[in-house]
Amino acid sequence: LRAETFFAAPAVLRARPSLLAYYRRLYGFSQKEFYAQGPFARFKPLEDRGVIPEHLDGGLEDLCESLQRTGWTLLVNLSGVSLSSIRDLQLLTLGTQLRGSRLNSLGAAAVAIVFARIRSAIAEAAIEAESRWAIHIRNAAGREVQITFSSDPDISLVEVLSAGTRQVLAIEVKGGTDVSNIHNRLGEAEKSHQKARAKGFREFWTIVNSPVDASVAAAESPSTNELFQLSRIIDPRDPEWLRFRDALTSRLGVPASG
Repeated sequence: LRAETFFAAPAVLRARPSLLAYYRRLYGFSQKEFYAQGPFARFKPLEDRGVIPEHLDGGLEDLCESLQRTGWTLLVNLSGVSLSSIRDLQLLTLGTQLRGSRLNSLGAAAVAIVFARIRSAIAEAAIEAESRWAIHIRNAAGREVQITFSSDPDISLVEVLSAGTRQVLAIEVKGGTDVSNIHNRLGEAEKSHQKARAKGFREFWTIVNSPVDASVAAAESPSTNELFQLSRIIDPRDPEWLRFRDALTSRLGVPASG
């Protein structure tokens, strides 16, 4: 794919200013999030009217550089990129606007990012097979563990036994960035965890993308055993990533990546 397919470029926006909407949707931002406040608000004429006011032309480089940083964070945490996956990411954001509701800012892309981070946490030697939707590993006890990217729970870890399966861990991912809505998202995570408990899962993690006090999280989702910040586990230098990696591999019974 050409670079501008995924990364905003000043030349592209100068040629067709309305393509700012293309990059906005690709990176998972609703119009409200993108234009309501902050440095992007002044660029709304590009999307609305397809024009670049003269006083904004000099700011396109800074705009695109900021968007490129967002795009890079998304790109390195996806298992693969194609025209089809780009379309799907944009439709997730567009669907939010068309329904007038507020879904996760990255929607299913947030789950895909977490799935990619799980893959990055596991040493190569432990992985026997993988696909876009599943990872199959062999743990220290010699048993297969299946890590599945699906829904309800968003990500599940299941150990295969000779007499059946053992539901090890259910992970819920809430990618929304609106702090005021964190209570609702934690409540949704709790409902999903209760459904997972009924299926036999024994441990429950919640991953959020907005700051939340631990006491608030414990009150809204008491079944959550571990709470992680999405924005921090994507950074391999962040202690939160190291905590996530070590907690995950200890549950799996496999060595961690270097």
